[in-house]
Amino acid sequence: MVQRVRALAPDGVDLALDVAGNGVLPDLIDLAGGPEHVVTIADFAGAEQYGVRFSRGDAGRALYTLDQIGDLIESGGFSVPVGATFPLTDIAEAHRAGETGQVGGKLVLLVGGSR
Repeated sequence: MVQRVRALAPDGVDLALDVAGNGVLPDLIDLAGGPEHVVTIADFAGAEQYGVRFSRGDAGRALYTLDQIGDLIESGGFSVPVGATFPLTDIAEAHRAGETGQVGGKLVLLVGGSR
């Protein structure tokens, strides 16, 4: 990855975001010029080890958005299309359905219920 990014941005990048959590933080720190320019949402242990900021999404705009979502749902201004529901015991079936990419909407697992 580092070589491909360096080919596109020989001087490095301004900021880097880790969403995979697969051990790339040292490379991202190198590319971005320091841990203060890297954020991860997937590698809490790595964030502590390398001094990178870890974001759970519960600060700033995320909290504001969560605060506003209830009003939007009640007014009909926000909805999430549900493609299929599955009892939790059918989680493997739900996973297979999701892998096909043919379900139009979100897959919902029902805890303590049935379809």
